[in-house]
Amino acid sequence: MKKLFIISVLTLFVAVGYSQQDAKAKEILEKVTKTTQSLPSIDAKFSFEMNNKKENIQEKSSGSIILKDKKYKLNIPQMGLQVTCDGKTIWTYMLHSNEVSISTLDEETDDLMDPSRIFTIYERGFNYKYLGESVDDAVPVYNIELTPQKSTGDIRTIKLMINKQKNLIHGANMTGKDGNQYNVSIKEFKTDGVFKDSDFVFDPKQYKGVEIVDLR
Repeated sequence: MKKLFIISVLTLFVAVGYSQQDAKAKEILEKVTKTTQSLPSIDAKFSFEMNNKKENIQEKSSGSIILKDKKYKLNIPQMGLQVTCDGKTIWTYMLHSNEVSISTLDEETDDLMDPSRIFTIYERGFNYKYLGESVDDAVPVYNIELTPQKSTGDIRTIKLMINKQKNLIHGANMTGKDGNQYNVSIKEFKTDGVFKDSDFVFDPKQYKGVEIVDLR
């Protein structure tokens, strides 16, 4: 669940229609969509934290993600996880087992599990409500609550923090039905990177002895 949440939350870009929901939240989210779609690429560094007070569990990690259209590369060194996608094929590499699994985008992900949607997760399958303004890590943000329109799944609620000045996702806090609290905060955000298509393709030649599991 932890790895799946990182992939889903760190990844929100395809615009779809908005239903009749909170007008203030809708206005803010539409600005985020417009801003995000205007960017040629995104290069972000983030921190991730998982807490479960009942089980007295607290885990922290950090990582990075680059996105270009539907292509992305997600890297979380502490977890030994690297996910690469060229828009059609997904390579999930696990460092500790030196294994890469290969699958197609449609078979591997749904709307919530596609990292290329980290900055537009709100656009499909959620009701949303404006909660007000606050300051997070010295950054003024809008707070918007998302609740799944379907009761199935592991997510109970997600609170998005929107950078007021940049109209971009600043962070997200999620409450899971398993009692876990997941927090993601964007620490560095660049939009001027130039990436080649080959940057989004996993090259097994660079990983000596890697075991390939082709699920296509």
